[in-house]
Amino acid sequence: MTKDEIVADINAAREAATTVTVTRNRYGYEIAGKGRSQKLRRVTTLLGGLPKPALVGWGIRETATFAIEHKDEWVSLPKADQLKLLKGAPYSKRDLAGDRGSAIHAALEAVVDDTPLPEGLTEDEEACAAAAMGFLGDLGGTFLATELIVFNFSVGYAGTLDLWHCADDGTTSIIDYKSSKGIYPDHGVQQAAYANCEWVLLGAGTNGKEESWEGQLIPWKPEYSQKLSVCHVEPTGTTLHTVRDQEKLWRIFQAAAFIKGWQLDTDSYRGRTPREEVYEKPIHLEA
Repeated sequence: MTKDEIVADINAAREAATTVTVTRNRYGYEIAGKGRSQKLRRVTTLLGGLPKPALVGWGIRETATFAIEHKDEWVSLPKADQLKLLKGAPYSKRDLAGDRGSAIHAALEAVVDDTPLPEGLTEDEEACAAAAMGFLGDLGGTFLATELIVFNFSVGYAGTLDLWHCADDGTTSIIDYKSSKGIYPDHGVQQAAYANCEWVLLGAGTNGKEESWEGQLIPWKPEYSQKLSVCHVEPTGTTLHTVRDQEKLWRIFQAAAFIKGWQLDTDSYRGRTPREEVYEKPIHLEA
């Protein structure tokens, strides 16, 4: 399909679509409308089914480093407060990195939508935004959507991809922006999950509630994501990483989603006993 045919196909699907409401919270997404109401887990949550042994070492290292560098802040605290502060040390650093990524995404969305850049960016965030803007300028083509919410009801997930793009030669792609220290394999797995969605929400606009949108739900086609890429954004520039084997990564995501789903279903929240989901009623024999 040519670029014009891709755009026309999307517009035709949008005209025939039904408006739905999508709400997002820390547990996942909920979609209401089109004769359905369904809750779906986040793509990023289900990626937790992938083993990440390096995170254990990272957490230990960050906690030890914080303990050494901030000894005066915790040494005189009660033991319970010491534990709380030290246990949260790795996550405080992660949250700061998340703030940086959020600012960059906001800047990128502003560029694509031709709206003013967000105010209050730090020097580091401004440098990253400038690098990303340079990447978008060189990319050319047509930006089909940013922050596009995608759904797969069969596997049971939803997520938000960063950029949906169509090149002048008709090649479609989805591009994810990462400002992390590096690019990791699970970033490609995340892209494969987005590419294998079943529906997407177009024309999403806020309906007055935080983390809630209204838009047109249209079916997704393989032709809409011929190429998957991850753009690593740093203050010094951007590096584009293109996914090599989409089908393999899609199988990996499905396995991770199955494992993480089982872990969540057997979690002991709300007083449930995890083993009730795994075993029959136990039989006790007196000694």
